Amino acid sequence: MTSFPAVAALLAAFSLFPAALPAAQTPKGPIYVIAHRGDHVHHAENSIAAIESAAAIGADYAELDVRTTKDGKLVLMHDKTVDRTTDGHGTVKEMTAEEIAHLTFKDYGGSVPTFDQALNAAKGKIQIYLDWKDATPEAIFQILKAHGMIKHVVVYGGQGELHRLQELAPGIRVMPEAETLLNLQMDQRELNPKVVAFSEDDFKPEIVAQALNKKEAIFVDRLWAQDTPELWQAAIDRGVRGIQTNRPAELVEFLRAKHLHP
Repeated sequence: MTSFPAVAALLAAFSLFPAALPAAQTPKGPIYVIAHRGDHVHHAENSIAAIESAAAIGADYAELDVRTTKDGKLVLMHDKTVDRTTDGHGTVKEMTAEEIAHLTFKDYGGSVPTFDQALNAAKGKIQIYLDWKDATPEAIFQILKAHGMIKHVVVYGGQGELHRLQELAPGIRVMPEAETLLNLQMDQRELNPKVVAFSEDDFKPEIVAQALNKKEAIFVDRLWAQDTPELWQAAIDRGVRGIQTNRPAELVEFLRAKHLHP
């Protein structure tokens, strides 16, 4: 007779295999448009203008990057340094919020917003896809709570920090990166996410199937060379619910023509 430990080990081994590969999916609701760093093609990335423009053209989410200054304030900045996007020089974590506030965006003008200012601009107009670059869970939670935005944000980050955020704000939508089948299965056990992020690298049939099998919404990057109508449609056919794009206006128009966006 097979022992119970042997049976348990066998079941555990089978759990590592992906779900059956899905056939082409019929969208079960609208496809969300995620404006990468806001409408950054026409405005400075991670700026108030980019957030407001993304909302005005009908995007559902503005993807924003958050970092912490030397004095513990949260500001929007993709890179570790301010050099690429502003007229300043230095690392965000080694500059004060006041020093960063005096910088000007290259090409477009305007100043680097705080996370507070970004949430003020977004509230009631557009949801936030938060790319958690460098901040404590407590700082993220306190600002989201203060602005009443906990239900209007999806937070992208690592498993440990997302788990801590769930402890602070039960029910908040956390979004791990799929990465590999095994990694996704671990995140599913630890986080029970409602949304999973995919990039070009991990948008593979067996990993997609695992997310769909758990009825998790898939948000996929379609950026740069991937940001085309053909690949938007291919992603929709594979069951995604959100597409991150550098072309939010064009994607909104594309989806509306197919009755996939209000």
